[in-house]
Amino acid sequence: MLVLLGCRAGDSWPFCHYLHQLSGQKEIAQKPSGGLQMNVQEYSNIKRRKIDDCLLSKIPSEPEHIYSMLREFIFRGGKRIRPTLTLACAEAAGGSESDAMDYAVAVELFHNFTLIHDDVEDNSSLRRGKPTINAEYGIPTAVNAGDALYRAMWSAVLSSSDPPDKRLEALRIMVDGFSSVVEAQGTELFWQRNRNFSVSEEEYLRMASGKTGELIGLACKMGAFSADAPEELQLSLQEFGRKIGLAFQIKDDVLNLVSNADKYNKEPGEDIREGKPTLVALKLLFSLPENEKNEVLQILGKHGNSKEEVSRVLFLAKEHGSIDYANTACERLLSEAKSCLSVLSPEKRSLFSGMADYAIRREE
Repeated sequence: MLVLLGCRAGDSWPFCHYLHQLSGQKEIAQKPSGGLQMNVQEYSNIKRRKIDDCLLSKIPSEPEHIYSMLREFIFRGGKRIRPTLTLACAEAAGGSESDAMDYAVAVELFHNFTLIHDDVEDNSSLRRGKPTINAEYGIPTAVNAGDALYRAMWSAVLSSSDPPDKRLEALRIMVDGFSSVVEAQGTELFWQRNRNFSVSEEEYLRMASGKTGELIGLACKMGAFSADAPEELQLSLQEFGRKIGLAFQIKDDVLNLVSNADKYNKEPGEDIREGKPTLVALKLLFSLPENEKNEVLQILGKHGNSKEEVSRVLFLAKEHGSIDYANTACERLLSEAKSCLSVLSPEKRSLFSGMADYAIRREE
């Protein structure tokens, strides 16, 4: 995926430096006046190496029996979309990568902490193609591992070189984001426990926005905050992240149904077996005649569905256009996210637009 980017007066030096790096130029005499072709994946890879170095420094070496599994879990894979967005937002707002790095890593630790606890709550057996911590070591160890990353998250914020009052404000922003994620996750668990499929689409979108959208929105806001960006820019980039996060969640729900285990690194149809009220499931139930609706509700309400039952729900979801509906919602949110970028120059806007496409348009 190629994105046109260029540097103009007012662009941060690190932001321009990366453009020159990716274009293959050895020396930087002055900022260019023309555009440069920039590969978003290459940009992300450059950032990822630095993010990973900082991540590693935040995980203690001892006791080895606690932290070795955390290092293995964190470095299994993942695109590092959230911390990369933090750094990109910092640079787009005129700040530096170094000033934003601790906040970027805090967001990534936040994300990984929620993944470990999500796997416990969902009783998942696979994460990024390998056994989950709860599957390999048991639930008590997994809960403790998540707690260890929770501590590391706050420690990363406090290790920032920002003045104490700014670090305190950063903690407040993180707490607000954490509250939204916890409340949304609790809402989904409540629906799931009660096999509640009378949820409206609006209620689902509000929950998914809090669960996934809020964390990516937080990543963007923390980057702009690190650069002391004006409030308007901070809020616009945060809303961009929220829209991307919501689209990401809906796409994840679709991939859960239509991807094979080798590509998706998860058992297909897991959401059906867990009885999760996803957008696909809610739209399907709304579209079905009464007899088929009751059939699907019976499947979703069970614990431990057969492959045939999962396949039946998937067949109906495809036949009645529920998957297409979810994909269309994804594209609409992607467009809405890009409309939040009007506060940026066209060149910087191109980077974020490309990163949004990179995050959402994943292969099935």
